[in-house]
Amino acid sequence: MEQGGEKWVVGGTLEIKEGASVTGLTSTAAPASEAALGGVKAAAKEETDTVPVKIGEDAILYVQTYPIVPEIPVAANQADSTATDVTALVTDFNALLAKLKAAGLMAADEE
Repeated sequence: MEQGGEKWVVGGTLEIKEGASVTGLTSTAAPASEAALGGVKAAAKEETDTVPVKIGEDAILYVQTYPIVPEIPVAANQADSTATDVTALVTDFNALLAKLKAAGLMAADEE
């Protein structure tokens, strides 16, 4: 170990005991790169990934995943209406309502 006012080199293990503190460090760590260690270096996460973090006695803390949002169903296509009278328009509209109910986007009729 070499030490002095300008430089301190540790050639073995540096152990910081419980309750000790380190002062004088910058508040933000430089990002890690391929050539140098830094604050945090991890693979890019996928949408469904959680990120393991080494912490605590078990060495891993899993970040909680976001709740899964259910997929919104898609109703069957309803062709544009070409109705020329009210009766035909009611038929087209009822067909649209039936498709919305079948897809689960609208409550079924009460019986």
